Amino acid sequence: MMDVVNAVSFPYAATLPSALGAFALGLLWYHPKVMGRRWMELRGLTADDIKVKPIQYLSTLLLWILAAAFFSFFVDMLEISKVHEFISLACLVWVAFSMPPTVMGSLYTGVSFEAVAIDMAYQLGGYYVFAIVHIMMVFLPQIISSIG
Repeated sequence: MMDVVNAVSFPYAATLPSALGAFALGLLWYHPKVMGRRWMELRGLTADDIKVKPIQYLSTLLLWILAAAFFSFFVDMLEISKVHEFISLACLVWVAFSMPPTVMGSLYTGVSFEAVAIDMAYQLGGYYVFAIVHIMMVFLPQIISSIG
């Protein structure tokens, strides 16, 4: 029987840190002193209206893990190994799979484009975090070995 785990060079080690990084970016991104206050204004909300439950944080983290796993899958399947390829993949994944449905949804919800743009920019930032983590996983060992 074939050992599937060793048959592919799937970047397992980069998947969870990528997801955690994108999740952490969201905590920063939607902080009231960053984009949170403006995001709430545009959606007609106040801080009292926002009652985040642990399940929402857990769901968000699990969805970032899912997205990071697919990003890692694309890295493996496309044999990505250069910095510009990781960055290009982040952009292409956002343009192909994240931005269009977000914009389409906003056309029917009445949410201002600026509020949607804040969300879309966060999503793109999350994909850039994926790329940066994958780049670090590829190049950091080489840098460390060249120093030592």
